[in-house]
Amino acid sequence: MSGQSLAESVLSRCCGAQCSAGEYVCAEVDRVYITDASASSVLDRLSELGVESIPHPERLAVVVDHYVPAPSRDMTAVHHRLRSFARSTGCVLVEEGEGICHQVLAERGFVRPGQLVVGADSHTVTYGAMGAFATGVGSTDAAVAAATGRLWFRVPESGKMQLRGALPARCSGRDVALHLNGSMGPSGADYLSVEIDTENADISPDHLSAVSNAAAEWGAKAAVCVQRSGAHGREGHRYVAAWEVDLGDVSPMVALPHSPHRTVPVGDVAGRSVQLCFIGTCSGGTLEDLRGAADVLYGSQIDADVRLLAAPASRRIYVEALERGIMGVLVAAGAVVLPPGCGPCCATAGGIPGPGETVLSTAGRNYRGRMGNPEAEIYLASAETVAASAITGSITDPREVAAT
Repeated sequence: MSGQSLAESVLSRCCGAQCSAGEYVCAEVDRVYITDASASSVLDRLSELGVESIPHPERLAVVVDHYVPAPSRDMTAVHHRLRSFARSTGCVLVEEGEGICHQVLAERGFVRPGQLVVGADSHTVTYGAMGAFATGVGSTDAAVAAATGRLWFRVPESGKMQLRGALPARCSGRDVALHLNGSMGPSGADYLSVEIDTENADISPDHLSAVSNAAAEWGAKAAVCVQRSGAHGREGHRYVAAWEVDLGDVSPMVALPHSPHRTVPVGDVAGRSVQLCFIGTCSGGTLEDLRGAADVLYGSQIDADVRLLAAPASRRIYVEALERGIMGVLVAAGAVVLPPGCGPCCATAGGIPGPGETVLSTAGRNYRGRMGNPEAEIYLASAETVAASAITGSITDPREVAAT
């Protein structure tokens, strides 16, 4: 009999019985979180269910990260409601300015390797980089998980992704993610648990998080780093799909409007003028992203026709980047620094492009209107590519900007 997959191992532990792919199980959820983008719907569902208290408040986190600072009186009221709920139930409250849920909850130890994690956000899969089986759910499912501590799952089939080698200079995990977006497509891992094997790869946690983050664009249920999961029993398991990525073959990539799957090497679109550049979000605001951008920007000024926005993914990253002089480099080059949060990625707190403008962003998605203006064209790239393009005023391969 073949060994269990990582998904089967985690879900077996959480439902108290051995389970296999295709089965439906009711599992004890280790962690649940909601954000200010989804929390109103979740709280409405809890009210409809007649829930007055949370049985496991230590398992539930409320994160204020999308509308930061609150851009309207209505959103201020939403934030007030969330704070009141958190204080009355005793659940974890992550205040505005602390950071993006996918970053700050990992930093605080709220999410840990081997856990079963659900969140009312599709990029919950990002926690897979730290070894958690993490998946996004809708508002009703999040409410049920918060109210009962349990949730139904169909145990997913599993695929194995082997990462090998090391990234070349001025290439990052975001380039790997964009490369995979193109090769996997929107359903290349549909409802699969992708087990990411990094045993033969030299890749940092920050770069790995960009890979797990992108799994949401492949239709994956989860994307978990095997080495960090702590799960056992995979030897001999029969995977339904397998992929190999040689990191040494990765080059700077760009996703064309209006899909994260239309990816090409940066050279294919080099020279296209840009007006707005953005470094940040859960897919591009880590310390390594900011450091990579600073390495490119050091001693340079952004083009006079470009606006460069930068948003660290968490307060902790912001402080460390300040202490290391990284933020000073960005500001000296002409960047406008925004508070830690999701903001420009989904047009929830500023950074909206003008009509007809071309945007180059480290965000995970570039669907038409994603940043608040359907008349803008959004390209996606790594922090290094965004920084290089901000200097030249057009999409530029970061390897062509002289190192200083």
